[in-house]
Amino acid sequence: MGSFVFEDAMAVRTQILALIVAYPELEEDATLLADSLEGETDLHRVLERLLGERREAETMASAIKEREGDMQERRKRFERKSAGVKKIILQLMEAAQQEKITLPEATLSITKPRVSVDVTDLDALPQGFFKTERKALTAEIKTALESGNAIPGAQLVMGDVGLTVRVK
Repeated sequence: MGSFVFEDAMAVRTQILALIVAYPELEEDATLLADSLEGETDLHRVLERLLGERREAETMASAIKEREGDMQERRKRFERKSAGVKKIILQLMEAAQQEKITLPEATLSITKPRVSVDVTDLDALPQGFFKTERKALTAEIKTALESGNAIPGAQLVMGDVGLTVRVK
């Protein structure tokens, strides 16, 4: 985080705790506590700076994601070019009837075709020639657990406290 905002946040946290220790009655009145925090601490100023840091980080992440997409397209173009060049090399070697050519930079060799498997119908394969991937159906499990059903191997857990930030 830039501009010492992390240190400022820790200082504000200390201010808040000191204010509550000095005036414990503030915890009984949410409105008075909010007014006191706004007037006696830098809470709002630091929160605004933190929101700015967060927005900047989100902007950078978004820009990087877009750039990654652009770079992925560029990588794919170069991969297609590489495959095309490889195909031309093979065609030239076949036309020259050369199975191996040694150059200063590389040795080029035509390989024999390899046998590979082409599965035409996955459902027709007999047991032992495919694998089944198990994946928990969490929405269905949650519904069943919330309805009071016991599901061996699953339980409901409470998540972490969240934060909603509305900027529009």
